[in-house]
Amino acid sequence: MVYIGLFLLAVLLSYLALSLLGGNSFWFYKNRSSQEGKSTGASTEGLYTCPLCGHVLHKGQRIKSIVFQGGTESGGVKEQVSHLLGCPYCYPPNRENPRICPVCHGTLPPEGYLIARFFTRKGKRRKHVHVLGCTECRKERRTSS
Repeated sequence: MVYIGLFLLAVLLSYLALSLLGGNSFWFYKNRSSQEGKSTGASTEGLYTCPLCGHVLHKGQRIKSIVFQGGTESGGVKEQVSHLLGCPYCYPPNRENPRICPVCHGTLPPEGYLIARFFTRKGKRRKHVHVLGCTECRKERRTSS
């Protein structure tokens, strides 16, 4: 009877050690990315981060954006150009939450915005955004080319 108890204790301890060392979360631990408030891709909790200021956006909070009509469509994927202005924390621009371009890592001026490609698939609810740069770094690329 004692041997069975020691065997079960050894199995439990080895499971705990492997789950903690392997980077996987155990049932009573929260995942590290959800504790820090960072989203990893499509989050099941509805948490996303603002690409400009990095704030965590909770359910119902949106990024102010302008999606232009037209675009191209191939293979069931529609691609449109969009301008990302910011989230409720950084738009309208303020001193507390600076808006930083994720491409050039420069601070955006008050009238600046991100230029992005906006992808949607037919029959899918999930959307994808690919940031190309801000008004400042895209201007530099245009003049240098």
